[in-house]
Amino acid sequence: MSWRGTYWTESLANNVQVPVSIGRRYFDFQTRITGPVLNRIWNTPNNGYAEKFKHVIEPSLSISRVTAIDNFDRIVKLDGVDTAIGSTRFNYGVSNRLYAKKATTREIVSASISQSYYTDARAAQYDQGLQSGYGNNAPTHFNPVVLQVRVSPTDKVQGDFRTDWDPTKHTLRTLSANGGLSLGTWLQTNAGWSQRRFIPGLANFEEASTSNYLTTSTTVRRPGNRIGGAYAFQYDLKHNSFLNQRLTAYYNAQCCGVGIEYQTYNLAGSFSSFGVPRDQRFNLSFTLAGVGTFSNLFGAFGGQQGR
Repeated sequence: MSWRGTYWTESLANNVQVPVSIGRRYFDFQTRITGPVLNRIWNTPNNGYAEKFKHVIEPSLSISRVTAIDNFDRIVKLDGVDTAIGSTRFNYGVSNRLYAKKATTREIVSASISQSYYTDARAAQYDQGLQSGYGNNAPTHFNPVVLQVRVSPTDKVQGDFRTDWDPTKHTLRTLSANGGLSLGTWLQTNAGWSQRRFIPGLANFEEASTSNYLTTSTTVRRPGNRIGGAYAFQYDLKHNSFLNQRLTAYYNAQCCGVGIEYQTYNLAGSFSSFGVPRDQRFNLSFTLAGVGTFSNLFGAFGGQQGR
């Protein structure tokens, strides 16, 4: 149970911000019920991957209650906390987990499916746990069904997948997948893909709001971190263009070090392009032991762009 009190120096009157102060106070009650938990264990002593496997099925129910907020329409919405609506939310779902045990026990596969019901349909518009529709959903008592899958077959490889299914249009809203590979301390690489789909007749899922992005980053360094580099990019599959690319490299000696960085931006047509020009940037930095780092000799990040 928690209590929150907030004070604003301004408020809304007929959707116009006016210099009239306003306050809000409410209680937030939450509880979580888990079970009954079902599990089964398989002994595999001759298996080179694991000596035992364990499968767990875990249903759960979370209940949260925010007391009535009568002046919600007069509150200036500055962040997620300001969008709280007096409502009771029931989140129900089931998780499946598979564990493997050799020297230690490790979760190798996890899959869960869940959905929420709200007594006040407006609360679905501001559920921060719903990536596809925060602030954009139409009022509804049921939010989309969320499916999440996570895999980690080894300590060096991991991946996850998430999607949500709209119960009114009977189709998938968004999809995202991420994966990573780590080889000791010398190589780390990650890649991700996300898509926001076009759904005819569904508000905020029109053709103009669709997206399809690919992102990746790779870091390579020698033991001792004497020399290394990284490359990262974000690619817009919808418009067939790179949104940004970044390449860095560095060398560290005992007394000093040098680093270079090159970046390109091309956010034209992107949802985040407002106020960000298309440009290229180059940066060079030097490090002196016990003194500090000296950089931006060419003004690449200080306002002189396009070099």
